[in-house]
Amino acid sequence: MKNDYKEQIPNKIAARYQNLEDWIMQDIVRRIQKAGEITSTADWQINRLQILGYSSEDIEKEIKTALDASYPEMFELYDEVINWEYVRNKGVYEQINAEYIPFEQNKQLQQITNAIIEQSLSDLENVTRSMGFYLDYGNGKKVMTPLSQVYAKYLDAACMDIVSGSFDYNSVLRRTVTQLTNSGLRKIDYASGRADRVDVAARRAVLTGVSQIAGKISEYNANKLGTEFFEVAWHAGARPTHSVWQGQVWSKQELYDVCGLGTVTGLLGANCYHEYYPFIPGISERNWTDEWLTEQNRLENEPKEFRDKQYTLYEAKQRQRQMETAMRAQRENVRLLQSGGADPQEVMIQKAKYQGQLNDYTVFSRKMGLKEERERIYLDMRGRVAGNYNAKMKISIPDSVAKNAGLSKEIKYKIDQAIRKLNSEYTIYLDMIESGKLSAGDIFVTGGYIDMDGVLKHSLIINSNRDFQNLEKQMKSRYNKKIMAGKNFEDYIAHEMAHIMPFQNCVTATEYKELNAKIKSQFVAGISKYADKTKDGRESLAEAFVRYRNGEKIPDEARKLIKKYILPWRRI
Repeated sequence: MKNDYKEQIPNKIAARYQNLEDWIMQDIVRRIQKAGEITSTADWQINRLQILGYSSEDIEKEIKTALDASYPEMFELYDEVINWEYVRNKGVYEQINAEYIPFEQNKQLQQITNAIIEQSLSDLENVTRSMGFYLDYGNGKKVMTPLSQVYAKYLDAACMDIVSGSFDYNSVLRRTVTQLTNSGLRKIDYASGRADRVDVAARRAVLTGVSQIAGKISEYNANKLGTEFFEVAWHAGARPTHSVWQGQVWSKQELYDVCGLGTVTGLLGANCYHEYYPFIPGISERNWTDEWLTEQNRLENEPKEFRDKQYTLYEAKQRQRQMETAMRAQRENVRLLQSGGADPQEVMIQKAKYQGQLNDYTVFSRKMGLKEERERIYLDMRGRVAGNYNAKMKISIPDSVAKNAGLSKEIKYKIDQAIRKLNSEYTIYLDMIESGKLSAGDIFVTGGYIDMDGVLKHSLIINSNRDFQNLEKQMKSRYNKKIMAGKNFEDYIAHEMAHIMPFQNCVTATEYKELNAKIKSQFVAGISKYADKTKDGRESLAEAFVRYRNGEKIPDEARKLIKKYILPWRRI
């Protein structure tokens, strides 16, 4: 950083700018080394260095030293960039000199610097104003601890990276979360007694901090323009309390009185995505008219159904966030099991659960018309957890179960293949395969159970009272007589999986029992003699699903029930 910059910027902020410059230069060099040329991103970052007071000569010298390159090699790098059609500023590469933007003329850096000073309440620390790891001594004053200083340091650096425009939000957030977790942090404790996962806390703090700095810059610009009015930006899926004021023009005082600026739940509060910009009455034009806002609010409040539940756009986006948080937790769970040397079968089951969550997320997002935001899931930078396959497809009949049920290797293989085939078509949460003495007429039975942790799970029981050797002949005979819808092991496994999929969204035993009773009452006749005899909606649904898979004709009512209870789990 130039000396005249250092003289006019508080030391703490100057140090942050210096760290930012170092990080930008490292990233530029990394990109050049990897690609063998100045990439578009590196070109952007080089231009950001100019905003931070670098001359073109400074930039060339730093890159040349870091790359250990000769001048001819530097000329070649620069010549390639100059020939780009979309190069941002050819002058950086064509005219290498010591000229730079004096601080007095660097309005952009002045905006950022003044906003950071104001945002940090002039103490130039904890720009995000996070209370993570602060202590409350009971007198209303929150005291910073060494751990809170470390946490704030990471968050402040993240804000600087984003506000300067040098790095994108998601890349910075991934790096910040990795730095925090590598230091051993898993949860962030607050003086209020609340604790959040590090990824949740960091994302919220950085998002809020950056938004608030942007707000300070807007106020700085409004003051220069001589206006006290602002237009608050509009975005889809805003929380109900924000949708009433977004997209409209307010005075600075009304930003506080109406929009709740400065409060946790208001404008620029926790997890608020809104921004506001200077507005000059009589000159500026609104981006969103009152008529458009009214119609948009009406559309967003029209609920969409997913697996028997109604969601407005806001509720759907909140559900998305919950699913993303659950998947990040499950990814961490898998990694901890792996590093702790857990049983491979347990690791496999937990991987499969994660993959199931991911598939569910995709189906839900498409049904709600929402963009998937998988970058939120991958904040841990741990790469692929589930692999290129669904680990659930690896579930097979344990040898001890096969032996107890009297299954030959051939029969065991056929049943395993049937399970894998079904699970290649549908997301299926099958947690356990076991054997047991069932009634003579049964081949398989499925059911839900609550494990020791109170989690609802599903098992497949193989009847050890049956002779499986000539069973497929009996299956074909029953099919020909229209007793059953299935004619082989795959069909019978499909029948059993249709007893599992409708309940996979249930969390508690009560939810399971209520849905079980509801489906039982939705009996549809004419699918098979077996289902007609039971007059049980669960059996008519399972039998209809078998015929549906095989392309056979089924009653329209049965098709509607399959669409409602089973097709949402179909893989896309």
